Amino acid sequence: MTLLDKNPDNTRVQDKQVFEKRLPGVIQQALKESGLEVLSEQPGQREGVVVVQAKVSYDPGNQALRWVGGIVGAGKATADFSLEAIDARSGQVVATQQESDTKRGGAFGGNFYEDAAEKLGDVTEELAESLALIKR
Repeated sequence: MTLLDKNPDNTRVQDKQVFEKRLPGVIQQALKESGLEVLSEQPGQREGVVVVQAKVSYDPGNQALRWVGGIVGAGKATADFSLEAIDARSGQVVATQQESDTKRGGAFGGNFYEDAAEKLGDVTEELAESLALIKR
């Protein structure tokens, strides 16, 4: 996870830590809702198992500026999501999903972290759809 803020204050650093802790659960839930089994232990090199790796780069922008001037892009928030499903046995990437999102407004400037978690869930579900298409 990369916070695209050159000089984050303590609040932003704390928000990042909370966000980082939340994201594995978002990914696991989306995979389960897509009908995939999520293992709690390391899978080793078992047949048919994939490991999902996620990279998230984001700038939460400024919620107050989005609320006041969001219509012209002030305070906009951005997030880039990149997920890879890697075959546990071969180490080969078998599916990828990438998406970018920008938030320019919302009620009272919107909640970037809630929206980003929801978007990550959507991207994970799209990855699961790609995995479902793979012949076994």
